[in-house]
Amino acid sequence: MKHLTYLTGYSVQTLQQVELLINEQRLADVLLKRYPHIHDIRTDNALYTYTQSLKSTFMSKAQPLSRVSYDSKIKVIQHALGQHHYISRVQGNKFKNG
Repeated sequence: MKHLTYLTGYSVQTLQQVELLINEQRLADVLLKRYPHIHDIRTDNALYTYTQSLKSTFMSKAQPLSRVSYDSKIKVIQHALGQHHYISRVQGNKFKNG
């Protein structure tokens, strides 16, 4: 079984099903059948509008959004499920990462 980077945490049974679909060249068809609508949020402005509508619907009393933008520096393959940031700070004579 070849290594499927995006599916590392899934069960062996699921990985076998995905590999079978890849080998039969049916994976795209299955995904399009399950998720037929592709979103059209491609710009920072469209993303801001979308997040504003979510905020006004579900979090109306929360603080206003200060910034919404796509992170152009993120590499989708390495950070597909989240972002990993470390901020270095000086605490007196000590240097802390965290």
